[in-house]
Amino acid sequence: MIEFLKKQKLQFYVLLGIILLGAFLRFYNYPFRYSLGEETIRDAVIGIEGARQLQFPLTGSFSSLGPFTFGPWYAYQLIIFYLIVPFVYSPWIYLSIISVLYIFIMYKIGKILGGQNFGLIVSFIAAISPAQIISATHLTSHNNTNFFAALSIWIFLVLLTKNKSKWWNLLLGFIIGVGMNLHFQMGGLLILPFALLIYKKRFLNFIHSGLGIGISFIPMLIFEMNNHWFTTRNIFFYLTEGKNAIYVPNRWLFYVRDFWPAFWSDALGVPVWLGNVIIILFIISLIWLGWKRKLSRNLVLLILAFLFNFILLRYYWGPRFFGYLNFLRPFVFIFTALAIVNLKYKKVYVGLILLPLIIFFSYPRTLSELKKDPYSMWIHNGVNELEKKYPNNKFALYTCSTKYNSYYNGSAFSILLL
Repeated sequence: MIEFLKKQKLQFYVLLGIILLGAFLRFYNYPFRYSLGEETIRDAVIGIEGARQLQFPLTGSFSSLGPFTFGPWYAYQLIIFYLIVPFVYSPWIYLSIISVLYIFIMYKIGKILGGQNFGLIVSFIAAISPAQIISATHLTSHNNTNFFAALSIWIFLVLLTKNKSKWWNLLLGFIIGVGMNLHFQMGGLLILPFALLIYKKRFLNFIHSGLGIGISFIPMLIFEMNNHWFTTRNIFFYLTEGKNAIYVPNRWLFYVRDFWPAFWSDALGVPVWLGNVIIILFIISLIWLGWKRKLSRNLVLLILAFLFNFILLRYYWGPRFFGYLNFLRPFVFIFTALAIVNLKYKKVYVGLILLPLIIFFSYPRTLSELKKDPYSMWIHNGVNELEKKYPNNKFALYTCSTKYNSYYNGSAFSILLL
């Protein structure tokens, strides 16, 4: 009993160390690492002014694909957090905080799938991931999906392993719905309630999940009913006509050979060749677990959910931008951890060599992300110069006509915010 308590205490301190490391990597050099620019300033101002005026929009920002908008839940989060912490950097701070919470949720996911040690490995990989560190400082709606993707997977696994009330199913649907409001590509996680329905055969729980999704879309529905179904019509137009304006090479060969190793490597911050090695080792460990009949029910259903998204993404005709696919990163972290813990020879964990390799190769990219952002520093220095030369003065800021300048007004917006 004493040994067990000692072990539990050690694991707690290791987890605490991992979370503190993740917090350091996300908050170091704050606030000069926070990205400034036209879109990020727009989002920050929506949160700040929404809080000041107590106004909650019914829709979100426009998609880059076509003339339709996302939902308003991204703005709601920024507004509510600014009401709690009324500070000009509140939107960025909120994004960094939920990025740290993401690490803890990944631990909880790993703990359900393979115990505490497995959870610690998964959370450590998420903590040092350069892609996750970048997501914590760049204020965009798709970076906000990280948290809701991990939360959806954790609730899904909880519902698989425990007999929870209908409210948990409602919560699962609501969290997935909020994530879809942030970026529609997170709709791939709709497979989770379907997987629960097929496995547990509880139709009423499935209905509650659907109700949760519906609740998350109420603001958008009100917007649509009062604006001639603007987003609905334009999404339909994009699906039938607009998508033909973009051509993206879309062979299975390119998808399997090029895209997934590059995406996997980007999530871990390692070279593509190492990403290929980790994918191969994960597949080998999966075959070994299947051969030994050690594949747990939870892991099988999670792999099937991933395979659904794997096939779905193959038939997506637009450009596959890594930042828009944040909802798939939890699978990368989990599967990488599986390769680490399941590759062993004569009770020696050979897979553990992957951890120092990941740390070694991701370190330069992580280090570059800890530096002060040159553009943000330029804006800060400019504002400081104005304050020194003209203390206590007010300014009206003008930009050049678009006839002589580009349409990008990021510097003007950033100066105005500061």
